[in-house]
Amino acid sequence: PDFVLLIADQWRHDWTSFDLPALETPLFRYIAEKGTRFARAVVPSPLCNPSRASLATGLRYTRHGITGAKKTIELSPKLATIYQQLRSAGVWTLDVGKDDLTLLGRWRGKPCAAATTPRCGAKRSRQLGFADYARCYGKDFAPYARKALDPYMDELERMGLLGLYRGESFLCPASSGVQSTGYLCPNATRLPQRKFIDDWIAQRAVDLVKRAPSDKPLFLQVNYAGPHPPFIVTGDMRKGVAERAPWPLAYNSTRLDAESQQLMRANYAAGVEHIDKLNRAVLDAIADRGRWNDTYICVLSDHGEMLGDFWDISPSFEPLGKNSPWQASIAVPLACMGPGVPAGRVVEEPVSTIDLAATAMDLQGASAPAGIDSVSMRGVLHGGSHDGRPAVSTLMEENHTFSTAQKRFGDGRVYKLVCCIGTCPFGRDLRLGAAVPQTGWVRNLYDITSDRLEMTDIRDRHPEVAAELAAALEPPFRGCGLDISGHRDEVHVDRTIDLPEQDTPHRPLAWRVLATQRLFSSTLAPAGSQHFVAATILFSAVLYTLLAGWSMRRRRWLTWMQVQRQDEARELLAPGRVSHGVTESGDGPAAGEVQHLA
Repeated sequence: PDFVLLIADQWRHDWTSFDLPALETPLFRYIAEKGTRFARAVVPSPLCNPSRASLATGLRYTRHGITGAKKTIELSPKLATIYQQLRSAGVWTLDVGKDDLTLLGRWRGKPCAAATTPRCGAKRSRQLGFADYARCYGKDFAPYARKALDPYMDELERMGLLGLYRGESFLCPASSGVQSTGYLCPNATRLPQRKFIDDWIAQRAVDLVKRAPSDKPLFLQVNYAGPHPPFIVTGDMRKGVAERAPWPLAYNSTRLDAESQQLMRANYAAGVEHIDKLNRAVLDAIADRGRWNDTYICVLSDHGEMLGDFWDISPSFEPLGKNSPWQASIAVPLACMGPGVPAGRVVEEPVSTIDLAATAMDLQGASAPAGIDSVSMRGVLHGGSHDGRPAVSTLMEENHTFSTAQKRFGDGRVYKLVCCIGTCPFGRDLRLGAAVPQTGWVRNLYDITSDRLEMTDIRDRHPEVAAELAAALEPPFRGCGLDISGHRDEVHVDRTIDLPEQDTPHRPLAWRVLATQRLFSSTLAPAGSQHFVAATILFSAVLYTLLAGWSMRRRRWLTWMQVQRQDEARELLAPGRVSHGVTESGDGPAAGEVQHLA
């Protein structure tokens, strides 16, 4: 069979027409009703690069080496990918858009035409396992686009639109109420609709499908750049959502003014709805291959978006973006349809998107690399029951340091454990349990069946549930300071892979913090010692001071950079600096061009 993955960037789980009736996502609803919807899908990590690396390799967060989202981090060439396995099995593998697996050549201002690769955007694409591809960077690369850095920017440059694209990226400034940039974008882009980045990605997907050989099974992964910030949309995209205002405000967010919330949420809705429309054009091309009834299709995201939830109780961080352990950040929409998939089924057990890696290989007859963590969902897709493994999500990026595990238990309820080193980041700083205990661990258990906002810690009422979930966490969080001796069978076995020392996972600050705390506990004094207690408290205080100082300096630097970029943007967007010799009759797919989904 053919296998299609349609992946949005930063689309949170509860922003579909199933949870938000005002939001129009008919394609997602169509796939869910013709197939199966996973109501509690969780990503391996709530950050673009590691989440996509887990999907590409089938390895959990701590095993593939991509722990953060720095522009220079790339997937190790020593690691096997599912795309290599599929291609070896005779599958024609296609990759389009923002996959975040490698750089596409030197990105610091090097023009696309001068890239030392066979063609623009081609770096390591064959080695990763792609038979054909049209890869590009995401929207956050626009500020660096003095010259074209990928095929999308190359096309804009040839049309005289690159300066406009770069300049507009600076015009979503911070405000007195919102320090994060990219969220308050009052003006629509002046790019033609068909040159909007997600339209470009969809059209490239259509092109690749049309030129794919008809005698081979096809694997297609479409990686959209939206609705990831900056929340810049076209005028046409904004028209529809404006008529359905006001959008629901963020939870516990009275300190964030309603006007700002409406602006960011309306633009976010426009981005979500537009990608849903573009997916229809991609699937129309898939249907034209004549294998529609032998094609598996899954729609999902790489992680969620906080959208300001819990603003009032988050003084240290603005709860915008991802990078947090809460459901808005780690849970995503997921629906799949295909041969043998029951129509209209809803799976309530938590599942991890990492398992789509093994699923694709299983369904398309490819051998899985030895030692991967991904487990095929073939049985679940075809109507079987879930195996009960907890869905785990982890991040160790700067001061965002946590691991979570959630599972549906015998009482029918879904429990979720949140384990943080130090205070849990990015929201709820002042909640119960926020004070760092002597052990350095912060752990909370939630019944997210009834407490979907994760506000009530029930760990004291269900210690066995907490211990079982703690045993499933990623190292170095495993156990979360709890006694898990009764759950040894729940603990993952750390498999080994052929990864040389220089390619081993980067150890971020939080990992070293935990190692130091463990050193204190093993060398300074036995448990309960006053020396150990004093040392831990002192260590935590010093660490907090250092992180707070770093955060303040970084914010000042970002503010200064924003001023410089706004001045530069005004110059770039000045009359006469941008070519407008482009019409709306570009070569992108029209949103309504679908005949096969009726």
